[in-house]
Amino acid sequence: MPRNARVRWLLLGAAVLPLCCARGVSQADEVDGSWSGRLTLLGNYYWETSTRVVAPEVGVQLTSPNGTDLSATYLVDTITSASQAAGTTIDVSFNETRHDITLGVGRELELQDSALQLRGGVHFSREPDYTSISGTFGASLFVNERSTTLHLTLGYLHDEVRQNFRGPPPPAGAGVILGRFSEDFDALTVSVGWDQVLQRWLIAEVGYDFVYLQGFLANAYRRVMVAGAAVGEQHPGTRIRHTLTGRLKAHVQRTRTTFQLRYRAYLDSWDIGAINPEVRVYQQLARQLELRLRYRYYRQTRSFFYEDDDELYAPNALYFTNDPKMSAFRSHEMGLQLRVGFGVLEGTVLDALRSGRLDFSFNYLWRTNVFGDAVTAQVGLSVPF
Repeated sequence: MPRNARVRWLLLGAAVLPLCCARGVSQADEVDGSWSGRLTLLGNYYWETSTRVVAPEVGVQLTSPNGTDLSATYLVDTITSASQAAGTTIDVSFNETRHDITLGVGRELELQDSALQLRGGVHFSREPDYTSISGTFGASLFVNERSTTLHLTLGYLHDEVRQNFRGPPPPAGAGVILGRFSEDFDALTVSVGWDQVLQRWLIAEVGYDFVYLQGFLANAYRRVMVAGAAVGEQHPGTRIRHTLTGRLKAHVQRTRTTFQLRYRAYLDSWDIGAINPEVRVYQQLARQLELRLRYRYYRQTRSFFYEDDDELYAPNALYFTNDPKMSAFRSHEMGLQLRVGFGVLEGTVLDALRSGRLDFSFNYLWRTNVFGDAVTAQVGLSVPF
């Protein structure tokens, strides 16, 4: 999958770094010592002007009799695109498939008046021109009768980048050596967080993420016209990212409504800064029916080496790109989700499904960059066992 499409697809919720399911997602039967778990099936869809992604996904979460949590997720996405930044040499669509596997494990330990949850995982993704492998280790400390939670997560990622042109070979002089392109990059992540119960109905969360990337950070296919010649884009070989997040959750019991206010501030060493406020409303319409509404605003500045016109680059420029993600732009996103529980099946021949649920979600994204508007949709089935 091309880099730009992959990044946007990950915004749908597909994880770059694996996280083990938290305790409480599935609990083993402490009476008979049996295993328990939950099976989740998802159908994901993404659309924009030149790209379509369809991605079925299956996930399993298990809890052992001794309280160890295990998780496994497999996702396969098929992208249809006509973007030349994805390796097409002519304006025709192509199809490409990516396979994605995530494995996780976690365990909660009692520590006198507190508790410590440890979790770790690995993630592997492969497509014709890209291979990614990553690992994470995290810990959460619960204190003050679980009213305070401290989080720490460490992650490492290694990606290998190749070229796989679709269509006729690029024209002579395009600066492309077919079959010889092989680059990689590495990323180190450190995340810390603090969750605090302020009132029975009010919870606050803050977090900070640090990411250090080094290696090939450009797009293997994107060409830039510099001094009249089409050459591969050049990005700096290192990038440092800082992200500060906050969330406030409030529940109104009388109306069965939950409000969430989220905020994300981002700054990196390429001079890209962004703000990202979001508001969500969860409304329980009936015992087995819940509606979620959300609105998200995003605005960012441009990178220090991005130019709106390729002709503005000097012949001796060190870095150059026409990646729209490096430009200054803003976006608005609105979405809704409907969650239907299977509680009505209790006492019927389908009683085993009574704790399951069906989710439907739809989001529309308005953007001011050349990517244009986009649609994401998902339908999911989750059943315990």
